Amino acid sequence: MTSLKPFEKTLKNIRKTGKVVYGFKESLSSLDNSKLIICSSTISTENLNLIEEKCKHNSITLITTEQNSIGLSKTLGLNYRISVFSILEADESDLNLILSKL
Repeated sequence: MTSLKPFEKTLKNIRKTGKVVYGFKESLSSLDNSKLIICSSTISTENLNLIEEKCKHNSITLITTEQNSIGLSKTLGLNYRISVFSILEADESDLNLILSKL
């Protein structure tokens, strides 16, 4: 599991300038176009296993955070809980910053 504290500013920037989808079903359906998927600690084991399998198959990086769905939504500046979100488009420097710290 990863802490998102060092990445909060970058994730907020990606959310504002890039293309992001929220939620398990939406992230799963857009997996072919995803660059990175981030899951909260409160995602069900069944859903996590499914998304891990799909990410491995499509060579997509998956990050599971220490934050619950409320903490993850606060990190992104949202007013509703999310357990999964997928980054579809983002500035390469922002993505590289996140991936280099893993």
